[in-house]
Amino acid sequence: MFKISTLSRILLAVGALALLVMLKVPIWNIYLTAPQYPEGLEMRIWHNTITGDVKIISALNHYIGMRAISVEMFPEFLYMGKLIMAAAGLCLVLALIGRWWSALTYWFLLAVADSLALYDFWRWGYDYGHNLDPTAAIVIPGMAYQPPVIGYKKLLNFEAWSLPDTGGWILMVVTATSLFVVVYEWWRNRRKPAVALPKTKPASMAAVIFLLPLMFWQCNTGPRPINFGQDACAFCKMTLMDKHYGAEVVTKKGKVYILDDTNCLVQFLKKGGVASGDIAGRYITDYTHTGVLLEVEKAVFLRSDKLNTPMASGLAAFANLNDLDGVKSQTGGDVLRWEQVFNEE
Repeated sequence: MFKISTLSRILLAVGALALLVMLKVPIWNIYLTAPQYPEGLEMRIWHNTITGDVKIISALNHYIGMRAISVEMFPEFLYMGKLIMAAAGLCLVLALIGRWWSALTYWFLLAVADSLALYDFWRWGYDYGHNLDPTAAIVIPGMAYQPPVIGYKKLLNFEAWSLPDTGGWILMVVTATSLFVVVYEWWRNRRKPAVALPKTKPASMAAVIFLLPLMFWQCNTGPRPINFGQDACAFCKMTLMDKHYGAEVVTKKGKVYILDDTNCLVQFLKKGGVASGDIAGRYITDYTHTGVLLEVEKAVFLRSDKLNTPMASGLAAFANLNDLDGVKSQTGGDVLRWEQVFNEE
């Protein structure tokens, strides 16, 4: 099979590396508007978590019998990052091979991945929108609330849009680019005589295919879901049990240190559990959206003696002041930022 042009190989290689950006940006976006929410509600899906107005959307869904949305509903989050890295590594190898058959395989791999992802989203949406609580406050016989997979849909008085976010657009552009390369290179070489290919050593190719995704595996510097009931704190060695608390420190090499609560996180950092220059990110569990991890610099903290925290720090983290005020009205306490928490603990 004929070689593809240098420009096509570069396009495919850049596309393969671009797939790794999906580890750092949201992949899908669900946006809702209604008369009572003219500013809109948003839910962003990442490769390992969900952010946005998840609490408000879940509360609204509860009235019509839908379950609360949580990270635990998506077992895909446990391995999605690994799949992205493996796909990026394999696509890079196929780009470097530089043959038309490898470009075709590259496109086919992404086309199948796109199709399976959309099917998986449809399957989840069907189950979520059809399996309703019959004792809900609002029950409309025969009514289902399956969200759109992609595009627009009217759900009662809500208008819903489901569209790719940054990561989703990257995947679609890379897939479309690979298809363009396949078609263009076929058209450009359709009248050229076939050229015998040099033999590739199977052992060498197998080593490259195996090692390259492994290399990308080590480059993932984002947080991962905490396995409550299994993960142990890197500082106090206690097993994490309360899903309202928990923290992570991620190094630039991708190693993740799990911490029990804010106090353990601060003490771990202050006592040099990881050198500051090696840290890629510090994350804290969102108290109101269990399973969601926030960057500590973007979180707001509530300190209250009435908060039953694992290590008696009395500290809980929130994505915004609205969520914090809802808890503070019941527990009292002081509002802090990360710099204050770090200096005072």
